Amino acid sequence: MKINKNGEQKGAALQRHFNNSDELCEYIADLCGGVGLLAFSRGKDSVVAWLKMKRYFKRIVPYFLYPIPPKPMTFEEESLKYYEDYFGTHIIRMSHPSIDGFWIDGTYASPVSYGVVIEAMKSGLIFNSTYADANYMIKNIMPDMEKAYQASGVRSADSINRYSSIKKNGSVNHKEKTWFPVYDYKIDDMLRELREAKIKLPKDYLWFGRTYDGIDYRFTSVLKEVSPIDYEQVIKAFPLVEADIKRMEFRKEYYENKKT
Repeated sequence: MKINKNGEQKGAALQRHFNNSDELCEYIADLCGGVGLLAFSRGKDSVVAWLKMKRYFKRIVPYFLYPIPPKPMTFEEESLKYYEDYFGTHIIRMSHPSIDGFWIDGTYASPVSYGVVIEAMKSGLIFNSTYADANYMIKNIMPDMEKAYQASGVRSADSINRYSSIKKNGSVNHKEKTWFPVYDYKIDDMLRELREAKIKLPKDYLWFGRTYDGIDYRFTSVLKEVSPIDYEQVIKAFPLVEADIKRMEFRKEYYENKKT
């Protein structure tokens, strides 16, 4: 495959569909000069995506978007350090784009905390950022990553919507410069990769059945019990989360009593 100085394929349209993920990885590594970004959630899919990319890329820059400001929570940081040691690579920590959206919408905000948000919005400190902004920021401070595509652990088998989307649009988006290195992996493939690599998953899976991903009752009620210090970080960012927990507990108690 011939690549021009702008990292674009010459003589043919950029390819979007592949026979398998190995073919895809080889293609993207060639297209991007062996460098790649990885949106690393700490979940099994992103861990296996990293393992897969290691076979084809000479340099991988992973980044983690923490969902609760001002930094990763203690259990998140613990796993990030584990993966840094395992892969021998620094993981960039950045705030998740959803944080600004929650604050702007006043999610679980008290009158006082929302007043602070309004002032921050007026000064431009808070705005609706996106995943594309995260990629832009990294490439802005790392010029050698300018041609890199951003990988994520999206798989066709995750849902019918993802299956339909990848079948129709392919496993790489050249406009957005995103791609899915394990798009064709089934759960058995994931388990095989994890077992052969002898790599651990974060404690999130024991607590939530998946990685931490939100400020709703599914996560906050558990976090309050298993990691009070991290729950306090949630409360500082979203003061009325406690009210949501109380509301859900009341609903559960109400419907249980109603059954009897």
